[in-house]
Amino acid sequence: MKKRNLFILLIAGLLGLWFFASRRSHAASQARPNDPWVFRSVMDKQPRMITFALHNNLWVSYSTDSCSLYKAWPGGVDFTGAVYNMRHGPQPMSIGAAWLENKNRQPWEVTVGGKTETPRTDYKGHRYTKDGAAEIMYDLVLADGHRIRINERPDYVQRDRQSGFERTFTVENAPVGATIVLRTSVASIADPSGIATDGAWQQTQQTTQENNFNLRALAVEGTLTLKTDQPTHFTAMFVSQALLPNPFDAERLALEAGETGAGTVSAGEKLMAQSDCRTCHNPEVQTVGPGFRQIAERYKNVPEVIAKLTEKVLKGGAGVWGAAAMSAHPDLQPEDATAMVNYVLSLDEGEDDGEGGGAAKQLTDIPESSWLRSDASVVDKEVVSGLAVQVFNLSTAPLTLKDVRFDAKPSFTAIAPSLDAEGADFAPLRDNFAMAAEGFLFLDKDDNILFQLGSDDGSRLLIDGRELINHDGWHGMEPKEAEVALRAGYHPIRVEYFQAGGGRGIQLKWARFGNTDMSVVPQNAFFHKSTPDLADAPAVMGGSGALPGDGAPLQEVHPSYTLTQARPDGFLPKVSGMDFLPDGRLVVSTWDALGAVYVLENVESGDPSKIKVKRIAQGLAEPLGVKVVDGAIYVLQKQELTKLVDNNGDDVIDEYQCFSKGWRATANFHEFAFGLVYKDGYFYATLAIAILPGGASARPQGPDRGKVVRISAKDGSMEFLARGLRTPDGVGIGPDGEVFIADNQGDWLPSSKILHMKPGAFYGSFAVDSTTVAQMPIQQPVVWLPQDDIGNSPTQPVVLNDGPYKNQLLHGDVCYGGLQRVFMEKVNGDYQGCVFRFTQGLEGGTHRLVWGPDGALYIGMIGNPGNWSQTDKLWYGLQRMKYNGQSAFEMLAVRAKTNGVEIEFTEPLRPGDGWEPANYTVHQWWYKPTNNYGGPKMDEEELAVKSASISADRKKVFLEIPGIKTQHVLHIRLHDLPASEYGNGLWTSETWYTMNAIPAADAGTPLPRPVPVQVADNTLTDKEKADGWALLFDGKSLDSWHSYGKKTIGKSWVIDDNSIHLDAKPNPDGGWQTADGGDIITTEEYGDFEFQYDWKIGACGNSGVYYHVLEAPEKYTHGWMTGPEMQVLDNTCHPDSKFPKHRAGDLYDFIECKYETVKPAGQWNHARIVFRNGKVEHWLNYRKVVELQMFENGKPTKQWLDLIAASKFPKIPAPEFGLLTKGHLALQDHGNLVWFKNLKVKK
Repeated sequence: MKKRNLFILLIAGLLGLWFFASRRSHAASQARPNDPWVFRSVMDKQPRMITFALHNNLWVSYSTDSCSLYKAWPGGVDFTGAVYNMRHGPQPMSIGAAWLENKNRQPWEVTVGGKTETPRTDYKGHRYTKDGAAEIMYDLVLADGHRIRINERPDYVQRDRQSGFERTFTVENAPVGATIVLRTSVASIADPSGIATDGAWQQTQQTTQENNFNLRALAVEGTLTLKTDQPTHFTAMFVSQALLPNPFDAERLALEAGETGAGTVSAGEKLMAQSDCRTCHNPEVQTVGPGFRQIAERYKNVPEVIAKLTEKVLKGGAGVWGAAAMSAHPDLQPEDATAMVNYVLSLDEGEDDGEGGGAAKQLTDIPESSWLRSDASVVDKEVVSGLAVQVFNLSTAPLTLKDVRFDAKPSFTAIAPSLDAEGADFAPLRDNFAMAAEGFLFLDKDDNILFQLGSDDGSRLLIDGRELINHDGWHGMEPKEAEVALRAGYHPIRVEYFQAGGGRGIQLKWARFGNTDMSVVPQNAFFHKSTPDLADAPAVMGGSGALPGDGAPLQEVHPSYTLTQARPDGFLPKVSGMDFLPDGRLVVSTWDALGAVYVLENVESGDPSKIKVKRIAQGLAEPLGVKVVDGAIYVLQKQELTKLVDNNGDDVIDEYQCFSKGWRATANFHEFAFGLVYKDGYFYATLAIAILPGGASARPQGPDRGKVVRISAKDGSMEFLARGLRTPDGVGIGPDGEVFIADNQGDWLPSSKILHMKPGAFYGSFAVDSTTVAQMPIQQPVVWLPQDDIGNSPTQPVVLNDGPYKNQLLHGDVCYGGLQRVFMEKVNGDYQGCVFRFTQGLEGGTHRLVWGPDGALYIGMIGNPGNWSQTDKLWYGLQRMKYNGQSAFEMLAVRAKTNGVEIEFTEPLRPGDGWEPANYTVHQWWYKPTNNYGGPKMDEEELAVKSASISADRKKVFLEIPGIKTQHVLHIRLHDLPASEYGNGLWTSETWYTMNAIPAADAGTPLPRPVPVQVADNTLTDKEKADGWALLFDGKSLDSWHSYGKKTIGKSWVIDDNSIHLDAKPNPDGGWQTADGGDIITTEEYGDFEFQYDWKIGACGNSGVYYHVLEAPEKYTHGWMTGPEMQVLDNTCHPDSKFPKHRAGDLYDFIECKYETVKPAGQWNHARIVFRNGKVEHWLNYRKVVELQMFENGKPTKQWLDLIAASKFPKIPAPEFGLLTKGHLALQDHGNLVWFKNLKVKK
């Protein structure tokens, strides 16, 4: 009998083992419903959750704060939030009814030696098992400090098509004789037999559940006593449907509610609700972009329109509606984009007369009566570039345009090159002003144009005396549109505008026929009649003369650096953290739905085809920092510092160990943790405050927000070091090994800033614990970053290692983009200094920086809607910038003096330059913190520069400036210092110095100005001779030149004003060139060369300089038939100025200048053409305006051949045009007055 009982028990035990094992193996083999299937996030408004997507029928979520099960449910997750669908505010929520929800948020009891206690729980992370499952790890910490490790494995099980949830507990380090009890909830079971366990289960409560379909089930409470010497299994088998209602469903569905409130929500409508559409669009009215109904009313619901709009949704770009470009959506599936477009177009319930059907397919479809004819009385020679503007300063704010007396005498008259201005573009105008811009709109051909007038505040547009757009009244920067058919020629145009306080802006854009994209109406379309009273009128609205680095952001990569890619094609990381492993591989974390970590190798190659990438971890919650310490990877998640562990050496992370999470957190979407840096055994990170969608600080705030955290690398313990931050998205180690922080503008932060981390410091944000911090002194920033002048959303600072910039600070900026450089000095023991523009030209908004073992700086990019990206840049990117040793001319440092400031340059000034006080303008102001977003510049004033003194080496200038005040920002701008002694143009002309304190006894010494040394025109300095330069004109003879195809030079080419001058007179034969003039060419030919010269053009004149000209008059009548040209032109009034690629400095008919640097007719311009190794550069007034790789290995590049094929030259014909790598230089006779001097060439 005993043997039989033992046999039965053995069989039962084996069956039990088979029962649990079969269910576990079955669960492990299931395809997971989400990737990643284990992920960290907020869930149902609870922070610090970990969720397991075990099966389509089973998702389970745990709190890592209490180490307790939260709920189990079959419906999946609505992944909403910035990293999922770009929505700011909402966070992930469970979908649908739950199988069970645990009511026991502190579920553990431990009894040792007859004493029962509720232990403290300490989450230790999660890990993946060898059989494809995962488990969470946590400690039960007893009162005496003893730790009992619990490893809990959740699994989906299925029996007879019945879904179930199995929890497997493994206990480690339990005291001898300890009893470990878990209180837990179970629901949606048919009866108590739905629970199976090999532990000790005791039911304590039972209730009945029922849904609307009369499906009944049980919900029970009970305790489970775990086995301490072997795993404990606990399984619940559910009924056919989950029965616990989800209280978050109503809120989630409200967020997804149909735009019309209809009961049935289409697939496209639901997709739009889950995307970033509402960031810029309202269902009914225009906001940043058009309302959905407006779009529907414009476009016809036909396949070609659907395809066009789908492409727009996917690719983004400037559109026909608003001033802001539409965001691209590269991660959106095309079929989803199509569904969204279909939904929007379905909103038009009226007549379908949109562009897709009712608009003209061809210009010939437009009736003659609809065309507006041009003014035939206007001729080219009577008009000059730009619109004449009358400006009216107003004593009070007008309500409408009717309140402005445009017939009164204007305050002043100006010229507007274009209508595209906002903010500082109106300087010196600020509030309560009006203007009327008048002139002519020139069209080179008949066209049907959609105009868009945007303004803040009121405006209207008239063409040919007809009001096209009335956009009157007070409003923000909003656009209105109108369409009109215009014949070629000049059309009278008038734009009226007023500003009544607050923001200011005016912008006129158009979309020409056949083009759906809007663009600003270009300068070469606007003209006005030239009159004496307008000859010296100042420029307004885009006419400030701002150039990259001089009143405007840079556009290109710093000359001292070479930029290469650091990612393979197809890898599109939104970089949130970076560091290098000891073996030279780069670790990158990404701020996206995957929450992933990658390892890249061969990044130092700069060759995308050689760079390899591997994902090693995923499922992290918005990781915004990575640091490698002793070969171990640490990742700063939103609410935890995590150590990543690879147990088996396969470069895939097995364990996600919770290293530290001692700060308190809520579910607010903005409670980021930023970092990560390491110093002397400690990690440093910063905690953002909670904000509401739109930017205002949330109330109340968690007490730990806005602080600097220091975490011990030894044991994960942490302490708060400083407070008063807002969105400190950047922590870095700077000079002297000190920690520096970048904080972003907001309430109490009038502008963004760079801070020095000092223990105990308060940095000025009163959003958290305002009563306490109100009694604390504010630690001033190292530098303020004036908003949109030099910063917008600053990010990680790093110390700069290269060349003359060593031990300065660099930081990125997501919205302003590029990198900015900070020079710091200590005054009265605290850091203060100045900020310079340093580089742009990167592929995205800059976010994370790290120096590589190869000495290069690696730059990670990021972006997101809601004004958190750099305009016209990618939302991702990873590039490498390496110092190349090439010198750049710029301010290296600005130092405070008792009586002014000292500026140090990277290169010496030219002899005689810089002594004029007029070479420098200085303004100062202070910032007033308020509870509004941002803050005003207070008491802004211009300071007089009393004297300027140049050092003996010409690398420093002391500016004597009375009236500098402490706690002020100084803006210093250089003027008329175009180049250094080495000939390099000034890279950037501005700096912003934060004058927290003035040194007490460190005065600069004003020096007497030396007698200036005059360098005669048409001569070479000793240095130029030594460098190999040769003169092509000595001011006395034209021996280096002859007319094309002749041995002599035409008599119209003379020496005048110490220059080569074309004394152009009308040709009696009616030809376009001067009588006895013609093009002149050099005697010698040049292959690789550098050619410098000065030129000035007569009023409305045209000329040019050719290079690589073939002198073959038997084949070609002119030099321009073989040689490319750098254009010489009066851009204001010559007819060619209407055409892009035909203006001064352009590579004629091929590439237009990057920006306009030309001086007016009658003034000297300095030009330089460089051709070296197949690459040509055009420089105009010390700015590189054109560059093109024409040849590689002696053969024309495809780009150059394509440009030639698309130009006018194949039609001439000129079969050898642009194909020569050696030839003459030539000066063009275009029948207009022109002068050339200081012509120098170096082979």
